[in-house]
Amino acid sequence: MGIRFKLLLTFVLGFGLMALVSLNLLQGSLEASYQSIEKRELASHVSRLVQSIESELEHLNSLTRDWAVWSEMYRFVQHPDPAWAQDSLGPQALVTADLSLIMVYDRQGRLVHFNTNPRLHRPAGETPVWLEQQIKPYIALIKDGHAAPTCGLMKAEIGLMLGCWAHIRRSDASGEFSGSVVMGRLLDADLLAKLSKQTRLPFQLEAPAEAQPDMLVWPDFVAASLLGSGEVRSNQSPGLYHLALPVQDLLKRDVAQLALSVPRDVHAQGLLVYQQVRGQLLWTALVMACLMAVAVHLLLVRRLRRFTRQLVTLAKTQTWKTRIKVSGADELSTLSGHVNHLLSLIETQVDSLQQLSLTDALTGLTNRRGFDERLALELSNKCRGERKLALLMLDVDHFKLYNDHYGHPAGDAALKLVAQVLQAALRRGGDMAARIGGEEFALLLPETDAEGAQEVVKRLRQHLQQLALPHAASPVAPILSLSVGIALAADETPAALMARADQALYQAKQDGRDRAVLAE
Repeated sequence: MGIRFKLLLTFVLGFGLMALVSLNLLQGSLEASYQSIEKRELASHVSRLVQSIESELEHLNSLTRDWAVWSEMYRFVQHPDPAWAQDSLGPQALVTADLSLIMVYDRQGRLVHFNTNPRLHRPAGETPVWLEQQIKPYIALIKDGHAAPTCGLMKAEIGLMLGCWAHIRRSDASGEFSGSVVMGRLLDADLLAKLSKQTRLPFQLEAPAEAQPDMLVWPDFVAASLLGSGEVRSNQSPGLYHLALPVQDLLKRDVAQLALSVPRDVHAQGLLVYQQVRGQLLWTALVMACLMAVAVHLLLVRRLRRFTRQLVTLAKTQTWKTRIKVSGADELSTLSGHVNHLLSLIETQVDSLQQLSLTDALTGLTNRRGFDERLALELSNKCRGERKLALLMLDVDHFKLYNDHYGHPAGDAALKLVAQVLQAALRRGGDMAARIGGEEFALLLPETDAEGAQEVVKRLRQHLQQLALPHAASPVAPILSLSVGIALAADETPAALMARADQALYQAKQDGRDRAVLAE
């Protein structure tokens, strides 16, 4: 089976698989997107319904607060006047204010006045305050003088009722409250029809029900309110969403649920879009697979082979200066340009790493490795000709005492200054200063004899005296000083030369430090 046929088969299978995966992803994405849109729309519907009921509660609350700061109401609760109550708080006043119930209590929680809307049907045999008995659990809240006035739902045998209460005070809010006023508005068929018209939502007020296994619970689906926590229960059919919003009374008990059904128009539109996209994607994928198989072979495969051969050659030789050459002006040539840029970065990094590997991090001088390589090179050059070479080994006098006295940060700073002094003492480009140990340094001076080495030491001492870095702990000198061992190279190994320079340095220390000794 030839490579062309394999590529064609691969592309056909690849694009076919891509089409199937894309369709599955598209279906999932569309489903998630449309469900998100539907949930936002449902949340908007439920919020609008809750807001409409809260608006009625707010209107009732405003009316309750207005009556609670009515001067006549303040006087009435202290000195009840049946005639005034009949005129101002009687059945006709409730009809005018669209109220179902009004109750007035004095400061001790005793019922002063009770009246209901004449449209409410009073059960036979009930006492005049029959409705107060039905909402008795809520009255306990109202009689509590320390409880804050509030609004919410109250459950009675005649139905669910909007209720608000407020403390009765003077109109200027001065003084203590003299009692409480309670107002209620029954959620009857007329009020529910009004709310349905306002929200343009056909909903029903039903008895509370437990969540069914087939119902999803959406916590915090809408903002928490006086009606409850905002939790919504839902299930769905192919064409409808069925929602139930549990509502709570003033005692935070589930007393009813708002039920509504919303058509799934968005979902139906999503299914139609998916079917159209699926057909178009399948045909497009098939045609593109055939075209791409041919195009890739002609425009990519042959050139990639050449590209690969060059990369393999470069990897084998590790010659980072080599660059990839690809003809054309397209993505592959751009890729070769990026590869060439990467090769230049590698070349730079390799050079930089080599430089860093030969440099002391603290002082910036050549480190021991770099010094050893340079020393071996200079001795090799000397062996090929009559060249002079001087090696100076230097040690900071009593540096441990300096660290103990001034601290290690000050010691590091002193080493940096010594490195600067060494660099300043060198005059020729071939000379090299290196740090080969903690406080040990070395100078490598090609084409330098004993006199030249002594001249360098003289300059070093002058620079140190000008620097005058205090060394209070030194028994040698009041300022930082150096001991120097000088060795002139002969026909010997680097180790032998360094050993002679070290011996001279040791002799300088034995002779009292702050001096230079020339090795034999």
